[in-house]
Amino acid sequence: MILLIAIVLIIVCWVTGGQIKGRIRDIPVPVILALALAIQLKTWWLFLALGATFQIIRLGYGNKDPNDSKPSFLATIIPDYNGWWIRSAWGLLVSTIGALPLVLGHFLGLWAYLGYILLNTVVNFLVTRLRLNVYLTDILVSANIASILFFLRYDNSFISIQTYF
Repeated sequence: MILLIAIVLIIVCWVTGGQIKGRIRDIPVPVILALALAIQLKTWWLFLALGATFQIIRLGYGNKDPNDSKPSFLATIIPDYNGWWIRSAWGLLVSTIGALPLVLGHFLGLWAYLGYILLNTVVNFLVTRLRLNVYLTDILVSANIASILFFLRYDNSFISIQTYF
């Protein structure tokens, strides 16, 4: 039940933050995700570690625009005017850095970690490449970030796609 509540809250915060342009996405999403993971895994140091590493979502994924006076960090280093590669790089960085404490704490196996990274990278590429509606894009991206909740390892048994690898 905690997983479902966390995912719904993350999606609501993400969509609301995307439309209002406030900090509704930047601050609550990492906190909700870190809290849900810490509760599920009954390991409180994860709350602090994941709360810090998932702050990477604030990196920004806006595409390069010559008229933009304040482009996203990735737009300054990746010359991508369509945003496909910038968004993919953002997904790669968010999943790699955000989930790292889970790997280091042995709560996330290597195959699950790589699967989470691949899933985030591909979804972020596709939502931009396919030019999906902004609401659908926000729902897919936020649910994708929250999907880490399904890749976890509990009591040395795998509850994820990792069982198949």
